[in-house]
Amino acid sequence: MDCYLAATLKSLCRSILVIGYGNLLRSDDGIGQQIAQSVAAWGMPNVQTIAIHQLTPELAETLETFDIVIFVDAYPISDYQDIQIKLINSSQFNPIMGHTGDPRSLLALAQALYNRVPQTWWVIVPGVNFEVGDRLSSIAEHHIEIALQKIDHLIQTVRTEPCTKSE
Repeated sequence: MDCYLAATLKSLCRSILVIGYGNLLRSDDGIGQQIAQSVAAWGMPNVQTIAIHQLTPELAETLETFDIVIFVDAYPISDYQDIQIKLINSSQFNPIMGHTGDPRSLLALAQALYNRVPQTWWVIVPGVNFEVGDRLSSIAEHHIEIALQKIDHLIQTVRTEPCTKSE
């Protein structure tokens, strides 16, 4: 088998999950779900998506089955001006999780239950309007386009890393 084809097939064995979360009825808070739906439309092999209102403990089992997970959420632009992309490591896990939580809490639960967590990234996208409504602000729409480019680049980058599954 040619080396290029072997490397390509090996990179495709990495399973990737994009979880976009937020409230679609609170304007820009729906950024995460919008992005997950857009990533799903790309139809990339071995990339699955979940668009969900909030993170719940039930997702811990799902996380355990993937090599890489990318969480996507919105935050008020007053905190930061740019899209934040953070690699989450085990020292950042937050073991306190009620009915809902953030990615760190969910990862702590997955670690406790399955003794395994995927490589995890957290993409946080700025928005300006979190009031009741079903329309995104123009600023949120602009940031979604940039976030999609960054997520595409992130997916392509993590696919070039060595595969961790047994061959």
